[in-house]
Amino acid sequence: IGNDQRLDWIEGLENIHKQNRVRSLMIFQYAIAPQQLYTPTPPLDSGNFELNLSGMTLQFELLHEEQLIDFFDTLRTGIKGWFILDHCALERIAISPGDNESPANADNSTVHALAPRLKAECAGGWLTLKNRNAK
Repeated sequence: IGNDQRLDWIEGLENIHKQNRVRSLMIFQYAIAPQQLYTPTPPLDSGNFELNLSGMTLQFELLHEEQLIDFFDTLRTGIKGWFILDHCALERIAISPGDNESPANADNSTVHALAPRLKAECAGGWLTLKNRNAK
């Protein structure tokens, strides 16, 4: 309730990333849009409160699908606020057998096994409530 907590969200996202909830260090990007009035579908009577949404997009790479679920579970429990997920798109990353076969790689099977397998692009946002009578 009140103003959006942008700094808390950014710090929380960075902590999730540091905790290796998203394994790949290659891609972990996000953007938080300016806060806007939010009208849910179907309409909701919010009483004396104005609903606002700070839209957010996320892009990251995953080893497997479960990491996506773990990420959003950690987001829900680890950061104060209410995040709503609109959608996610997963794309398989093609890995050819020769990608990690070089003399510099001592254990090719380990390197190949830890390569990201999926790219996720998700959209959602942080909801905030503002009292319409507050000055």
